[in-house]
Amino acid sequence: MWYYNNSKHDMILEGDDMNFLICGKKDGPVLLLIHGMAADAESCYGGIAKELGKRYRVIMACLDGHDPYAPGSCFHSISTSCERIESYILKKHGGAVYAISGFSLGGTIALELVKRGRITTQRLHLDAAFCIDLGVMKAPYTLLFTKGIALMQSGIKLPDILIEFVFGKGNSRAAEMLYPDIDSHSIENACRDVYNYKLSPRLKRYTAPVEFWCGSNEPYPQKSARALESFFPDMRVRVFKGLGHGQMLHEHKSAYIRELEGFLGGRAARSSR
Repeated sequence: MWYYNNSKHDMILEGDDMNFLICGKKDGPVLLLIHGMAADAESCYGGIAKELGKRYRVIMACLDGHDPYAPGSCFHSISTSCERIESYILKKHGGAVYAISGFSLGGTIALELVKRGRITTQRLHLDAAFCIDLGVMKAPYTLLFTKGIALMQSGIKLPDILIEFVFGKGNSRAAEMLYPDIDSHSIENACRDVYNYKLSPRLKRYTAPVEFWCGSNEPYPQKSARALESFFPDMRVRVFKGLGHGQMLHEHKSAYIRELEGFLGGRAARSSR
């Protein structure tokens, strides 16, 4: 099924077994954006896609269970998401994009796409990707997400201290990015895959530039970055002071665009903090 959407961001909506929001230069380098868990493509990237679209053909994956254009869908697994993204990129772009950028769950999916190797990319940008086993924190984080979102869906405002426990100190506005119609099954399935994710030696085959971002108030993504350095020895790690999960993307869009375009435009990727 292929159709158009007249959204507030003037995007095209294409979809078959997964929907994709598209904007920008038709002949520009393809930039694939993959949003985070319990958010949606527009809540994550709607605020930066139009500006990026001046230079790139921006394609935003609408993950199952997180898609307002596919009500009733459910997020099944990272593997299923990869299969559907690969199918689209193979069909529409010959299996190659210029860059992949993924936030949170989207970053983990981006890593899996690189590991699988069915599509190619010349740049890999990971924003707070989760790729370490959370151990004893799996159950409480999953419970916090499922119950917290259920409360918000019922109209109950969560205390800022609870939101900041999950998303980082000073990041109480993170809830604004949430997709209001997500169901508990999608959250539980996403948490299961993300919090149990295992890094594969196959990642070492990827030798193009990699950049990893996170805020200084994000302990687990920082651990993910340290774990990834043995797979991507030339990866550049950037820790943004005083920021929590998704805070730069949501609250500092101009800076996010500027820094992302710096990386996409060829800034040297190197290990640094």
